[in-house]
Amino acid sequence: MNKRILFCLVFVLGFSLMLTAQTEDSKWGFMVSGGKMEYNGDIGSNMIFGTPFQGHVGARLSRYLSPSFDLVLAGSSGRHGIDLTAESGNTEVDQFLSDVFQLNLGAHYKLLKGKKFTPFLSGGLGFISYSDVLGEPDSPGMVGQPRGEDESNLQIPLGLGFKYNITDKFGLFWHSQYGLNFGDNYDGAYPGSLNFPNAEDGNDNFLLHELGLGLYFGKKDRDKDGVADDKDECPDTPGLKEYAGCPDTDMDGVIDKEDDCPDVAGLAQFNGCPDTDGDGVIDKMDSCPEVAGEERYAGCPDTDGDGIGDNVDECPEESGVSKYNGCPIPDSDGDGFNDDDDECPSTPGDLRGCPDSDGDGVQDRNDDCPEVAGTVKGCPDGDGDGVADKDDKCPKEAGVPEMDGCPKVRKPTRSEIINRYCAPTINFSSGSRAPAEYDGIVESIAAWHKSYPESFLNISGYTDSQGAESANLSLSKRRAKRVYESLIRAGVPAEQMTYEGYGETNPIADNATKEGREMNRRVQVCASTTKRIIETTNTKR
Repeated sequence: MNKRILFCLVFVLGFSLMLTAQTEDSKWGFMVSGGKMEYNGDIGSNMIFGTPFQGHVGARLSRYLSPSFDLVLAGSSGRHGIDLTAESGNTEVDQFLSDVFQLNLGAHYKLLKGKKFTPFLSGGLGFISYSDVLGEPDSPGMVGQPRGEDESNLQIPLGLGFKYNITDKFGLFWHSQYGLNFGDNYDGAYPGSLNFPNAEDGNDNFLLHELGLGLYFGKKDRDKDGVADDKDECPDTPGLKEYAGCPDTDMDGVIDKEDDCPDVAGLAQFNGCPDTDGDGVIDKMDSCPEVAGEERYAGCPDTDGDGIGDNVDECPEESGVSKYNGCPIPDSDGDGFNDDDDECPSTPGDLRGCPDSDGDGVQDRNDDCPEVAGTVKGCPDGDGDGVADKDDKCPKEAGVPEMDGCPKVRKPTRSEIINRYCAPTINFSSGSRAPAEYDGIVESIAAWHKSYPESFLNISGYTDSQGAESANLSLSKRRAKRVYESLIRAGVPAEQMTYEGYGETNPIADNATKEGREMNRRVQVCASTTKRIIETTNTKR
């Protein structure tokens, strides 16, 4: 027997590891227990370690009601009795013994709510049945020995205990209950009985101690929506069974987590968003939610068909362009040309929208002669040479633009160019000291000669009339030679040049003035097709 009990306890302990503690998520609990039932009645008491020890096994089913209360259906089966032999000194056995079965329905009031250790008070209404084990009290050889009787009646069990959750999977419990029995016959001692005529009525009660394991089971439902967490796709948010525990706030058949508009009923095809005007554009994206339109116009219609939705079209019933917010292109000056095609939108005109006063096909804004018809920038050209009469220096004779309308002159020959060339005069301030522009003049002469290498350069030096004539002659030659040597260094062949000094002869200004003398102190470079010597006139001033 003991081995069977041990096996059962081990089995229950192992099974309990698969279950969860009894809470609001695991509302059902199953408990098994073992303990002792103690007698307290007319013929004595074996409470608190009295003899004999009568064992009981029990089971209970509990249902979580709230953080404060559990509903409990409990039952136990065992033996109940007392042995007075040791107390009375009687050599005969003075005792009674019954098989007892009890069942009660009650409630547990939890003193600590939601704790690992939970003390509780118990109370309820129960049924109890006794069945005598030793036989009839007046059977032969048993005179004077109390014997129990079969009896069934109601009882009120009151008690206290505690539950202790060892883990989330199982727990222990201890419970002691005092049974207030509505019957008084099971111990064989009652008013009018043969052996106990002085027994009191209603004095037979009991105390039951039990220790056991609690196994808790049931669905875990964190959000209290009636859908177990293992099947709840939204375990932390109360929802509906038909949507696997997920909410559908707007009741449109699309659960909130998949609903782009969870607070407004819509259509599944639009992920739960409404489309009031049925144009295929959901309301939250529809600029005209009450009027059917097109997606390309943000759900608005285009009444005038100009490609601009009515929501942004300032002229929705008149075809226009986007530049003018859906309105037609205006004609600000009223000349029949719209502003986009009118080159003069603020001034009426008939030539691409601009005025042409003289009718020559040139708009007044571009006509240099707006009051007179013409062909050259709106001006007349009498000789037809492409130069307007107002700019033509020969308005009655056809010419060329580069000659300001006059006939083009014959191009000089190469020889004429050479023989006509004279470089800018090089003026010396005193002695042979050259002016600042000296190097530039020399470079320009050399560049010209490079273009006409067959030409000869004749270099002539001069002085003013101050000083001795012989000294001036020598000074003028030195000046001419300096230019000659500079041109050689600049790349002009020496054989293509001659130089000579002429002193104070051939003055070009009056030596009586300072300015005149400065002009006469000079070197002159001229070209010719043959070598020649400049003749002096021996003229003085």
